[in-house]
Amino acid sequence: MTTANSSNENFTIEDLDSLLDGLTEDELDKINDFVDPENTYLPASDRCKSQTKKSATGPYDRNKLLAFLTEQGQNEKDWEEQKPYVPGEKKGKVWEPPVVVKQTAEDDEFLAPTEWDDVLTNASETEIVELAAILGFTGLINQVQYHAAVMDKVSSINSGGWNAAAKAEALRIVPPEPDNTTDVEDCIKKASANDKDLTRININNIRDVKADVLKDLLNALKENTHVEILEMANVGMTDIAGRVLAELIEANSTLKTVNAESNRLTGPIITEIVRSTLKNQTVIELRLSNQRSQILGNRVEMEVADAIAQNNTILRLNLHFDTLGPRIRVTEKLKQNLDALRKKRLSAKQETKN
Repeated sequence: MTTANSSNENFTIEDLDSLLDGLTEDELDKINDFVDPENTYLPASDRCKSQTKKSATGPYDRNKLLAFLTEQGQNEKDWEEQKPYVPGEKKGKVWEPPVVVKQTAEDDEFLAPTEWDDVLTNASETEIVELAAILGFTGLINQVQYHAAVMDKVSSINSGGWNAAAKAEALRIVPPEPDNTTDVEDCIKKASANDKDLTRININNIRDVKADVLKDLLNALKENTHVEILEMANVGMTDIAGRVLAELIEANSTLKTVNAESNRLTGPIITEIVRSTLKNQTVIELRLSNQRSQILGNRVEMEVADAIAQNNTILRLNLHFDTLGPRIRVTEKLKQNLDALRKKRLSAKQETKN
């Protein structure tokens, strides 16, 4: 081993050159086949073997090469054309416009005059407005004319003609809705007593309700078995009362509709409320939009979508999603629940018929 190592160390470049000089051309080609052209450690000139069999004629001269190519291109004969070029001559088929045949009323039965033409010609504007409303041509009439035609009050509308200038409708003063006069304390007493006549509690838009009163109302409903609809929109509900609402939905199996829109709930509390519906799965409609946090965030929306995906009874969820993925998941799940309810209703009808 020592002798081999010493002999390898004494092997020089000159010895390699002398060894390569003793090889034939075929042997050199076989050695070149073992060279990897993708080897980046080799120079570009050594990665591929030369394919040229001609001997070099001299050093590279760019100007001389360009002059040679130009002279060769000018002296070379052009290819023969099948049809020689003639100036001004158009080759191919000349386009001609198609002949349009005009149909008259005698040729086409649809263009022939009918009895309806006379009716429409002699019809008054009021009758035409009513006909346009019936046929759904809302582009020919304005909104007031359409509703008047639907309500059989076309004669009372003064449109001013079809070509008359558009005028703004007179402002109609709509009286404000009356204030909500629900007595919250009375609702708490009836809910605690489990009054069978109390099936709906509506305290929407009562802004002077204190947080402690809201908590007392929600706690009173935990063991109630008659209230099915709970509406608490725009009452200034905060996260403290929102947690009690989530506890109520978990404890109560009678509630069908819960409305807590336009309050001050945050994203995590909204997630707790949605998750609370999974225990009993009796809530059909849940409204939680327009809260203090206008943008819930991707994490909250994903958690809400995961909770809805496990709920097989909820049919309507009023909550705005900014992310496309959770929105699609919730929409598809609600469609599945509605479809399952429809199939259940159809099967029940078939059983009753049988």
